[in-house]
Amino acid sequence: MSLPSRREFVCTAAAAAVSVSEGSLSRTTAGEDAKANIWGRAILPQPFEKGPFHEVKVPAWVQDSTGAGYTLSVMSTEQRKEAAHAGVTISEMGFIDPFFAYYDSKLLKRRSPHVAPGSLKKDIAEYQKLGVRVLGVYPPTLQAEVWELHPDWRRVATDTDQIPEIDLKKFPHGGMLCPLGPYGDFFIDVLAEIVTEFPAVSAFSFDGLHHGGGCYCKHCRANYKKDTGNAIPKHDMQSESFRKYLHWADRKLEDLVQRMQTRLKKINPDIALVTWTTNAGRFGHLLDIPRNMPARMNLLFDAPDQEFWLDETNRGSSIVPAFGVAYVWAVSNHRVAFAEPYLMSRGNPYGKDSFPAHEIERRMMLALTHGAGPSLAILQPENLKPAVHHCLAEVKKRKPWLTHKAPEPWAAILVSDNTRTFYGRSPGQVEDRYLANVFGFFRAALEEHLPVPLVNDWNLTPADLAKYKVLVLPNAACLSDTQCDAIRKFVERGGGLVASLDTGLCDEFGTPRKAPALTDVLGATHRGVAVAGKINDKIDENFARTLPPEYWTKRKGVWDFKRGANPQSFLDTEKLTDLLGKALVTFKGPVARVEPLPKSSVDATVRTKDTQEPELPAVVSHKFGAGKVVYLAAGVDAAHYSSSYPYYRLVLAGAVRAVASTPPPVEVNAPMCVQVNTVRQTKNGERLVIHLFNDVNTTAGHGHPAEEVPLREEVIPIHDIEIKLRGYNVKEVLQEPGAHGLKFTKTGDVVTFTVPKLRVHTMAVVELG
Repeated sequence: MSLPSRREFVCTAAAAAVSVSEGSLSRTTAGEDAKANIWGRAILPQPFEKGPFHEVKVPAWVQDSTGAGYTLSVMSTEQRKEAAHAGVTISEMGFIDPFFAYYDSKLLKRRSPHVAPGSLKKDIAEYQKLGVRVLGVYPPTLQAEVWELHPDWRRVATDTDQIPEIDLKKFPHGGMLCPLGPYGDFFIDVLAEIVTEFPAVSAFSFDGLHHGGGCYCKHCRANYKKDTGNAIPKHDMQSESFRKYLHWADRKLEDLVQRMQTRLKKINPDIALVTWTTNAGRFGHLLDIPRNMPARMNLLFDAPDQEFWLDETNRGSSIVPAFGVAYVWAVSNHRVAFAEPYLMSRGNPYGKDSFPAHEIERRMMLALTHGAGPSLAILQPENLKPAVHHCLAEVKKRKPWLTHKAPEPWAAILVSDNTRTFYGRSPGQVEDRYLANVFGFFRAALEEHLPVPLVNDWNLTPADLAKYKVLVLPNAACLSDTQCDAIRKFVERGGGLVASLDTGLCDEFGTPRKAPALTDVLGATHRGVAVAGKINDKIDENFARTLPPEYWTKRKGVWDFKRGANPQSFLDTEKLTDLLGKALVTFKGPVARVEPLPKSSVDATVRTKDTQEPELPAVVSHKFGAGKVVYLAAGVDAAHYSSSYPYYRLVLAGAVRAVASTPPPVEVNAPMCVQVNTVRQTKNGERLVIHLFNDVNTTAGHGHPAEEVPLREEVIPIHDIEIKLRGYNVKEVLQEPGAHGLKFTKTGDVVTFTVPKLRVHTMAVVELG
């Protein structure tokens, strides 16, 4: 018998609670303030904003958490004791499932016949005795009673007036409800009822809090008409009107969560949303177009938790899993985020068959390396139980250095949710059109051990950019005028910029501008796509204006890449010469046709492979104000992910180093299989925590590339990793866990030390004076 998946047991498991009082609920309007100020700093506005948007303040207990331990609700008392002893501090408890309420609700009349009233009180008391916080579960858009009684609350997925019907005998849970209208208010009412009646609840978790990419129910139609004067347009990502509507739907969903937080924190200021996110780096979610929720909505969660899948359909054997955990931390504004590694050997079919125990440690250590607290489903098959408890113990050993942290700034890579959605436009094409650019740059940064965290659309402000020396914009096509102005000022004041392909081509709705917004900053004028074999073709103005699907197809090609003869170019390095020699080399990837500005330098060119056609600028560099810029008209970043040659990595890393006003503050000399992430912890003093993760896979490349997944059974330790720090007052260096002192030397402002051995994961903890 196979164990249930996380979704299966969350939806059906019985739960615990304290006794129910019969007092009536007081309804709080959305405008009322919570008892305490629950909102943090203001965030860059988005279209259809009706008021300032603030990130939620994260309660202290959430800041001290390092992940959730799921499945305690279906475990025995002894199993729960073991889990709590191993370090589990919060776990799920069902209060509502798609069919029933688990308590005597005044709002949902169908009470579960499977949950005895006495068991609720017993279980919640047991959690409290063990020191485990209660994470209340409510599937937010599936509720059979509501579906049946309120047909107008159902989500209508297509442009029709017909209310969807479902055979409730075959599908007794009903269908998806629309959270953007009256059901959203009812949903909040039920949560408020739970918090009032069960004060032991510390947080809520929702499996699928999203709008499904839009809704045509009568309430959404009326509200959109009221707000914009327009009807909701037909579903078409090529339509500017539909893309604008999606921004509106995103704001309505964010408003729901804002009202939810206000209402719940008025009852209990320390309650939190520790919930599953559907837009924070899991590869399958990145393919969701239209997006199910805006990435910015993660800022309204106290801790977004990511389903961390490493199967073949989620690019498990690529750089994508590391990106995913780095991204879920980024969308929390590098505050608190979790990621649950799914212990699945394959996704097709889904299962744990022959899952190696060692792989659990790899996945959990990968998550915490990149800033996410590793959640875990504790209930596992007998053969995996020892490994689960070993991994929980390893996380517990590291906990003192896993909280109250932020990336140590030097450079940053933009991950643009608007570009992914409104420029990517197609689930089947977004990886090629946009994600490949981000993945390629992220890969290069990891392989070269550069301290380059991920940032978001809303971080493109003067205040957020001020901490960085370099900003990387991988094909960041969709930028608002406000964002472009912030980028321009960042470079003018001395910041370095690396950008590629269509950066600045479109506005925040994905509509191409008449002229790209950052021409003067990038040092080149965008003239459209370069088509291999058709260099002299002129791009049709309407073609460029609408970006039809063939836009991305036309610019693909195979080219000859040639470095320029400028000895001052960042491409004139010994390493690149060793790889390339002086001959032409193949470049396989997208190219934008550009015209360099008069004072720009062309550092490399491309031309259609094996022809004598004219050369096109591939790499352009220049100065803008006090800053330096490298613009990649050839999408080397996308190519480094899609079909890499080793020289791509050196071009990308060299560009970042070339535009930086100072060298990286942390430099690590280690094999490329070692992933590095440096954070600064501000807790009982200040320290750098340099995470080192050994990603070596001794069976990598042995199987079919499309079916490869990481199922590692062993590790090869890495020895003598040299680390250099610049500009720090270092008091002490310890290798943790274990408190092994590391000797260091100081020459000028450079401190050097060596980590003698890395097995799977270790940390160099540098105490600062």
